[in-house]
This record gives sequence, structure tokens and C-alpha cells, in this order.
Amino acid sequence: MSVLQGGSMRMTQRGLSLLELLISLALVSLLASLALPSFQRIAEQARLRAAGNMLYHHLQQARSEAIKRNTAITLCFSDSGTLNWQYKIVELAHVSHCDGLVLNNIQQASSIEFPNLILTANYPSPYLIFKPRRVSLLAGNITLTQGEHQLEVLTWNNGLIRLCSASAMAGVTPC
Repeated sequence: MSVLQGGSMRMTQRGLSLLELLISLALVSLLASLALPSFQRIAEQARLRAAGNMLYHHLQQARSEAIKRNTAITLCFSDSGTLNWQYKIVELAHVSHCDGLVLNNIQQASSIEFPNLILTANYPSPYLIFKPRRVSLLAGNITLTQGEHQLEVLTWNNGLIRLCSASAMAGVTPC
């Protein structure tokens, strides 16, 4: 833009020079590179919390279905301790035969929903049976691991189920 002052043209500058723009772009990219690992950690923790909450609610649902249907409901684990895990909650014709006749599919989940997450079931057998009677659940835990963080879903033989964090994760009760 030019302005006429006392018979002479004077140019006024508006906006940023190329050098100013490059310096500000460099500062923004430096700040973004410093913040990115924190955002990745937060996202990793959020995915782990989501998986833990889903598992906790599926176990509660299995317990509730056993009481409602007045029959045993089985949680069958496959590939526990690997990145290719899966589990299904089913009503089986024979309670401890996960490969047997399935009467009702109730719920299922797999590592496809939560990549890079390891689910490890710490029970003597690859299944957990929920019976209609309260004091019949096997005590143990299921550990969910992603990176340096871990969540545990604990079960007790009195039927209680609890979600907790072994790595002091925000928003989760410590174990």
C-alpha cells in the first residue's frame, strides 16, 4: 500500500517477511516435536484404559448373564499373552469345552480392536466359568499391557471383579 505524504510516495509494510515466517515455523515445529511423545503416551494410556474398562464390563456382563439365565457362562481365552489374543463369552453345552457346542454367543473381543496390546489371562485353564451362585468364580487376574503401562482385572472366588493399575495410571485405582 502506498501513501502520499508531502508529495513523496512512502510504502508501508503489512504482514510478515519470509525470514520471520520461517523462524516462527521452526519454533512451532520444535514445540510440536517436544510435545509429540507426551501426546503419544496419553493416547496409549487412553487405549489401555478403554480396553481395561471393556474387559471389566464384559466380565460383569458374564456374571450378570449367569445369574439371569441361571446357567454357567464361560469366558474362553485364545492366544493369551500374545499380540493376537481374543476372548469370547459364551453359553456352552459343556461348560469347560471352549471348542465345543456354543448355545449362545454373548460377547467377544480381540486384539484387532486394540493393536499393540497384550492380554494375559492368569488362570490355571484357558477359560473362566461364571456360575449362577455368587461364591463360585475362580480367583486370578487378567493383565493388559501396552508399552510401559499395565492394567489388571482381578477376580475373587466370592464373585467380585475389580479393575486396577499396577503402573499408577491416571484415572484408574492403584492395585
